[in-house]
Amino acid sequence: MTRKLEEEFNLPSMEEALEAENVPTIAETKQEIEVVSNGLTIAEKINDAFKEIRGLGDHETEMDDISSKALDSYAQLMSLGMNVSDMAAGKIFAEASNMLKIALEAKDTKTKAKLQQLDLMMKKARLDKTKNQNEGYDDSGPTAVYDRNELLRIMKGE
Repeated sequence: MTRKLEEEFNLPSMEEALEAENVPTIAETKQEIEVVSNGLTIAEKINDAFKEIRGLGDHETEMDDISSKALDSYAQLMSLGMNVSDMAAGKIFAEASNMLKIALEAKDTKTKAKLQQLDLMMKKARLDKTKNQNEGYDDSGPTAVYDRNELLRIMKGE
């Protein structure tokens, strides 16, 4: 039976397929496992950082609710559009497409909020790093305010 299927679908024989199969070595497998585990630990760190942000979970659930309601409305409008005259179906299908657009925007907003939070977290880490580098600098001393002309005179040595 399998030979007939192989001939019908123009497939190689089972023996050829098993011989051509490339089985990775143990070292390659360990290396892939290490790469995947590193990626997972980074993803876990990001998810843990998101848990600390207040309000992001609420925003996600609200956007998921909006998306699911919009998709339900889309399905209802599509079935309604199929059951009305052609003249009235156009407006119904247009509103159904608007529901899909709303669902897409809700999902997109959720993703944008996460990316924005990541961006803010990276900026904060960068500021913290520069703050730690500048800790040896004391800017609490007296400061003078000069205008441009005075600074130019000082630089010329007048």
